[in-house]
Amino acid sequence: MGFLRNPKAFLMVLKAAIESSDYRFILFSSGYKPLDSAIQSIASSENESRGVESPSLGGDSTLLFNGHLFCFLG
Repeated sequence: MGFLRNPKAFLMVLKAAIESSDYRFILFSSGYKPLDSAIQSIASSENESRGVESPSLGGDSTLLFNGHLFCFLG
């Protein structure tokens, strides 16, 4: 996968692409812990801002950015 210096910035770039194109994406983190942490951080902040619990997709996956980015952790 390569090295990411700032996984959260990478996710924000994906968010901008999603918002401008309205496409849906799948992201495999390949067990890269900094990226996994950034995904979980954004997911929890999105859920807090919406006041809902995270969708029950299983412990190893989550949806971000209004369901347009499916993230598979691990």
